[in-house]
Amino acid sequence: MSDKKLKIAIVSSKGGVGKSTIAMQLVAPYLYEKNNHQPIAYYEADDDNSDRLSFGGSSLTKRESIEVFTPLLRDNLTDIFATNETTCLDIGGNKTTNTVIEALNDSGMIHFLDLVVIPLLDGEQDSINATIVYSLMKGYNSKLKFIFVLNRAQSHKYVKYQFENYFGDVRGIFQDVYSLKHYLFEEDKNRYAVMVEHDIIKYSRRFGLTTYEIALQERDFISELKLNMSEMSQEQEVRLLSFKNYVSKSAKSYHEDVLQLAFKELDKVLQGEKNES
Repeated sequence: MSDKKLKIAIVSSKGGVGKSTIAMQLVAPYLYEKNNHQPIAYYEADDDNSDRLSFGGSSLTKRESIEVFTPLLRDNLTDIFATNETTCLDIGGNKTTNTVIEALNDSGMIHFLDLVVIPLLDGEQDSINATIVYSLMKGYNSKLKFIFVLNRAQSHKYVKYQFENYFGDVRGIFQDVYSLKHYLFEEDKNRYAVMVEHDIIKYSRRFGLTTYEIALQERDFISELKLNMSEMSQEQEVRLLSFKNYVSKSAKSYHEDVLQLAFKELDKVLQGEKNES
């Protein structure tokens, strides 16, 4: 494993696109692996929400909040980047987005970001907001690396049809000038990862864990289920174990079929590999 302490920011000015979900379910596990399976620093810059609290049982991160609307924001960001820690920076939406981006630029810390992750759904406004954030940050640091995470995709197979506002019109009917991809610098075209919609994302939160952590658990739910089948008084426990078995199997499949593919895409961007045409 590399000894480089990566620093990745997750940012979108539009609310509800799954920034914290992407931060905890994708970026945090990825950084955890890159950090030799040691907990990473996780900072949530959002005065309105504390989504990090939904993962109270997770051991992947050391979670802290950053006060956004304070004169100390630039100093606080400088302290974070000066620390030799692998770091995930989850930046809130709306006014918070511009405030933090400006502070990153004013402090010069925008030049020490290894990667910016921009989540987006399949709506037109998502692409518009993503374009604005991308253009702003690229203007401040033209060498900054980006990847777009297409969140809540129906499947990998149909992602280009679902996210036409990112890829352009794959049917060849409308002009591609309306797609986000049209506005990207050449080095950032085709730099995307996919997060497929699945119940496991929702259920993992209820356990206070990431899907990644559930997938790697070695607990044998089936054996426990069989032991409890003989005790009818433990009917609720049997149902719970059955549900946990479903969650475990779903998490393992999601880890293999979705997360590992997304990890590879993050690797490609960080390693500067050329994009496919």
